[in-house]
Amino acid sequence: MVKSIKHIILVLYGLVCLYPFLWMIGTSLKTTQDALANPQSPLPEGGFQWSVFGDVWNKLNFYRFFVNSAVVSIIVIIGVVIIYTMMGYSFSKFRYRGKKAIYYTFIALLLVPGVTTLIPLYINMTNLGLENTYIGIILPMINGAAPFAIFLFTSYFRTIPHEMYESAVLDGCGSFKIYYKIYLPLALPAIGTIAIMNFIGSWNNVLWPMIIVNDQHMFTLPMGLMYLDSSSFKKWNELMAGALITIVPILIAFPFMQKTYIKGMTVGSVKM
Repeated sequence: MVKSIKHIILVLYGLVCLYPFLWMIGTSLKTTQDALANPQSPLPEGGFQWSVFGDVWNKLNFYRFFVNSAVVSIIVIIGVVIIYTMMGYSFSKFRYRGKKAIYYTFIALLLVPGVTTLIPLYINMTNLGLENTYIGIILPMINGAAPFAIFLFTSYFRTIPHEMYESAVLDGCGSFKIYYKIYLPLALPAIGTIAIMNFIGSWNNVLWPMIIVNDQHMFTLPMGLMYLDSSSFKKWNELMAGALITIVPILIAFPFMQKTYIKGMTVGSVKM
């Protein structure tokens, strides 16, 4: 009886959480007049207006915003994985002077709010002439991912028996070959965790692109959505269609990466 009550409560809670998403889908399929006249109804009264998505995608330039977001997110993921797997491998397997000081400096940066670095970052990027460029958007995002990525990869590599490293050395493998032939494939759960976290973070990031970008041609999807929301006369159907376009890639990507994400978070945190 108690178990059934719990299930009912969870189902009701799930429906309450799901309603805003269903309302967003329903509103995106309404006409502008229907969205204003019946804002509380999740279903369109005049039939499904699929053309709203075409208008948002083409006329409102969301295709360009989508491409910008995709380029930024993909390069951020590649950069974070390559740079910080190497650093985690170095911190976990090599001995050199100052290793602990460098490692704990990065870990301490987990306590520093990212917003406090925005002004120095902006000054550096503008002095380098990187305003309104992909590099200007991407580099600070890769840099911001450093503390947690280094922590997770270092912790994960420490769970791999050191005897494996020693055996590879005896077989004549160099340090870099051991990294990409042995440790990198074994780190796929941790890589999946970092990849999905940074994909969501870079895809949804609006604060930094809003600071470094002022050319509409370089807008990412969240910036395009804010631009759409800033108009004096809001077309709620177009706004909801734009929001749906923005979140669909995340809804598609996360279910496929869910098991890897959870495994990476649990296994990588077992041993320090």
